[in-house]
Amino acid sequence: MVIIFCGVPGSGKSTIAKGLAAKLKKWGNYKLFVSDKVSRGVYKKIPQFLKENLGKVSFILIDATFYKKKWRDMVYKIAKEKKEKVFTIYLHCQLKTCLKRNKERKPSIPEKAVHIIYHQMEKPKKPDVSIDTDKVGPKEAISQILREIKKKS
Repeated sequence: MVIIFCGVPGSGKSTIAKGLAAKLKKWGNYKLFVSDKVSRGVYKKIPQFLKENLGKVSFILIDATFYKKKWRDMVYKIAKEKKEKVFTIYLHCQLKTCLKRNKERKPSIPEKAVHIIYHQMEKPKKPDVSIDTDKVGPKEAISQILREIKKKS
């Protein structure tokens, strides 16, 4: 199963992705792609990461903004070719929350970039899970996601 995290920087993707990966370890092996660790060309590197890992691990988690629909579609297409399910998680919160969390993280990204991504976010139409991280903390978010993954697998 390919699990993609969509959301503005500061919406909680990395925190929840890492926590989810730790829980999924009990269900099988996994690979985690974290866009913060990639300096350039994130969406050019994701297809290669998928091709290298599809069919080799139980879960592939991809932590990136995916704020453009075309980037999510790229993942769906590659996964479909390998007959893998894609599970889409959309994390969202208020802009002021994203900006506050971004300031607290190391390294932070430019505030202007957070604004741009927030306003250009092409929200997934039918995510498997949509969580408002202003209202739901990481532990509960992970529990909700695990319940939905169980239903879909």
